[in-house]
Amino acid sequence: MILNLENRDKTRFEHESAVTLENKKIGLQRSARMYNYSDCGLYIEADQRLEPETEIIIGIPNSPFASEPDKFESYRGVVKWRNHSELSAYYYGYGFKIIKKNTSGDSDEDPYVGSREHPRKDCAIAVRYESDNQIYEGATENVSSGGVFIKTLDPVTVGRVVRIDIPIKKKGKIKRLTGKVTWSTRNGFGVRFVRSE
Repeated sequence: MILNLENRDKTRFEHESAVTLENKKIGLQRSARMYNYSDCGLYIEADQRLEPETEIIIGIPNSPFASEPDKFESYRGVVKWRNHSELSAYYYGYGFKIIKKNTSGDSDEDPYVGSREHPRKDCAIAVRYESDNQIYEGATENVSSGGVFIKTLDPVTVGRVVRIDIPIKKKGKIKRLTGKVTWSTRNGFGVRFVRSE
């Protein structure tokens, strides 16, 4: 269960992803990163200085609002506040309010296409995974040599190490892989594989 520890009407969920920011004044900016979201807003850090009430098209390669993992979506948003990110690699932190999903045809293609190091393949396999000495069940939605997305009712928070048991049908065996959760939504989580010690 995710607790809302902030004094907010909308609970925020962790979701780290590179994002793009775009409007006519700044053009297309790729130097930005999203860290959390709610039903109506996002927290993003960037080097680009934006004034409050500036409207921006926000492109998210693996949108937490999408109905499937690793799907690019863009949204029209407005800057509600800005602060200096002294402990971050970026100059500014921004609170964005989502106005609506972008359906104008602008910025509806993923600018990161072709940049994924390990191409993913759709693959639905029932799996078990272990986190904090607890066993859970889920199903893969896509997999690559570098990672996997697991759809589950029990998502794991970003940064956690998980052990995943994947059945190998051709060999009749179970392959155990270790990975680190790199992003998480209410519908599941993405894992980057790491070498077991």
